[in-house]
Amino acid sequence: MPTPNTYTRERRRLTSDDLDSARAMVAGSRVPGRGAEWADTEQRGLVLRVLPMGPVWYLRLRTNTVRLGTLEDIPTVPGARMAAMRVKIAVADGRGYKADLSMYHQALALTDNNPVRADDVAFVIPEPEDDAHRRRYGPWTWDDLVAEHLAAVTPGHKASWATQYRTHLNYQAFHKIGHLPLKMLTVERLEEVRDDLLDEVAISSVARAVSQTRAALDWAWRYHRKKSALGDVAWWLGYDIQYKSKTRKHEPTLSEIGRTLAVAERHRVLGTTNQETTIGTLKALWALALTGQRTGALGGTRRSRISEMPERPGWQVWNWRAAEMKGTVEKALPHALPVPPEALEILARFSEDTETDWLFPSRRVGCHVTSEGIAGLLDRLQGKSKPPRKPKPGKLGKKPAKPLVPTPRVDLFARNDIRPWVPHDVRRALASYLDEEELGGAGSAILAHKTKTKDEDAAKLEDVTRKTYAKAQRLKLKALGMETWVAAVIAAYQREAAALDRAAVTNRVRQ
Repeated sequence: MPTPNTYTRERRRLTSDDLDSARAMVAGSRVPGRGAEWADTEQRGLVLRVLPMGPVWYLRLRTNTVRLGTLEDIPTVPGARMAAMRVKIAVADGRGYKADLSMYHQALALTDNNPVRADDVAFVIPEPEDDAHRRRYGPWTWDDLVAEHLAAVTPGHKASWATQYRTHLNYQAFHKIGHLPLKMLTVERLEEVRDDLLDEVAISSVARAVSQTRAALDWAWRYHRKKSALGDVAWWLGYDIQYKSKTRKHEPTLSEIGRTLAVAERHRVLGTTNQETTIGTLKALWALALTGQRTGALGGTRRSRISEMPERPGWQVWNWRAAEMKGTVEKALPHALPVPPEALEILARFSEDTETDWLFPSRRVGCHVTSEGIAGLLDRLQGKSKPPRKPKPGKLGKKPAKPLVPTPRVDLFARNDIRPWVPHDVRRALASYLDEEELGGAGSAILAHKTKTKDEDAAKLEDVTRKTYAKAQRLKLKALGMETWVAAVIAAYQREAAALDRAAVTNRVRQ
């Protein structure tokens, strides 16, 4: 039995029968305890509170509870649901609603309790402002924040950085709050988005999205508090995800790099489709192993930026502009890499579309292999599957589509005794190998690293002086390192490819 100071609470889809029961309870003095609360399951937040003095409609919001009116003011369930919906909209828009509610009560009485006609009379729906006006004067929505924040922080960074930054703030899960005014956001809402993201992308990407969400809100609160209407308290500081990135210590051996190349050549069809790994992607994997360059710049190598090396016949010099290298636009430097004929001979085995200027063309016409494409090839070789996509909602009257479950893949790395590695790990392997060969400075030059000290030793790299291009790029020093590293990679590949061939013959004999 309820105590005199408590309400009995129930959740149900309210009907006219419930209203009749509420009136009968009041008339018969049968209201239990302090009263009864019946929450409507159709209009979230709508509550009919049955009190000894009479039933009253309330709307529970996240921040407060709004009194909509008595059962005499709003005598039907549809009428109460309409009032609740309009108050929610008014609160979201930052408008008052009390005068409209009073007018709504009168309009219901004059329209025979027709909520649609009363709604037309009572609630004033303001004309929607265009995006430009709202972004200039506020209040901002989530989409406004993302657009304004990106416009402010991306200048001065390379296009690739800006694209990645924009990606983490525009995942599908954010669409559910895109229209929402920032003043309506809560940690709970953001956590719902975060949890949906975990079904959409890897946890490392979710962590970046969470971090960038906080950064965007910090920026708006610091520089545009009036437009963003975020208030005086930075409530989003409590929004986070339990994740800690691991320090990578992977360093594939030359044998593992050579074996990976041999396995990739023998297993062109990977995953759940019949599509072969493109020539451009396989060629880019080879170029990664031979040069150790960052895959973003490497994949976008242009034929028009390749020149001959007069002092070394048969060699080429691959060139990348500052904007293509790592770092901000102001701090990035152009990079040139001498490539020996042995490496060029290997790469020439892979014929591709010569109509394009890209050295590593992708399957898409006019495009080049991307860093994601190279990383994706290594993932497929390691048997990694993408997370299953959420099923699309079914059309009216039809069942929703079944979830798409990825087909298990074969881990060719494990099968061939190769430890997992990612593209960046080749850089670590190259640096370590050349350091052991007493060519550590050449390794730093090849990888476009800068040193903090100067040394007269030819194997040490000075900071770029820019007096002349050749001297600044240290082509002679880089050539020494490339000659040594390329020879070691090719030798390792030949050993591993021969070992795989012998193993294949042995297996056929046994069968």
